[in-house]
Amino acid sequence: MNRRRTAAVALAVSAVAALSACSSTAHPGAAAVVGDQRITVATLQAHVAAYRAAASAAKAQESPGTSGNVLSLLVNAQIVDQALAQQGKSVTTGEVQQTEQAYAQQLGSAQALEQAIISQLHIAPSDFATFAKYQVGQQMLIQLAGVDPSSASAPTAFQKILQKSADNLGVTVNPRYGSWSAKSTNDSAWPPLTAAKQPWLNPAATAPAGS
Repeated sequence: MNRRRTAAVALAVSAVAALSACSSTAHPGAAAVVGDQRITVATLQAHVAAYRAAASAAKAQESPGTSGNVLSLLVNAQIVDQALAQQGKSVTTGEVQQTEQAYAQQLGSAQALEQAIISQLHIAPSDFATFAKYQVGQQMLIQLAGVDPSSASAPTAFQKILQKSADNLGVTVNPRYGSWSAKSTNDSAWPPLTAAKQPWLNPAATAPAGS
């Protein structure tokens, strides 16, 4: 009886070890993987730290779910970049700069734009170029699909484009940050991550101090 019990315990331990190895080594150190591009946890933490430093300097209140918000921008931007590349297209630096200038003119100054980036987009000003590139790429993909970007059907068309592109590329998000889908909300500048439901995978509980 003791031998059977010992064997059963050993088998259970081996199974748990095997499962742990599978879950931790699929994409070690990755916050997300989009196609062949890895967004590392270290990269994400650097972007989050930049936002927090900017928010502190601007005396702006930090938004909840900072890591998930920043990661969702990085993921969606990668999907758009790679979707355009598959069609032989890309967003130029000039187009990004024009978009940034247009926002600054609309808001009245570069300082007002920086404040809006921090308080409304909840990202670091240094990440605004990524957002601008994402927006330009979004318009390009909609146009390539034969849809007018200014039409009422454009948001739905883009959601379908984004989902199809993600399915083709393959998108994996570390569950501690949530999960990805192309569905957006009216108050989101880009499709947000769905928050992690498991309490033991909660970023606040598992992230290293300062992440």
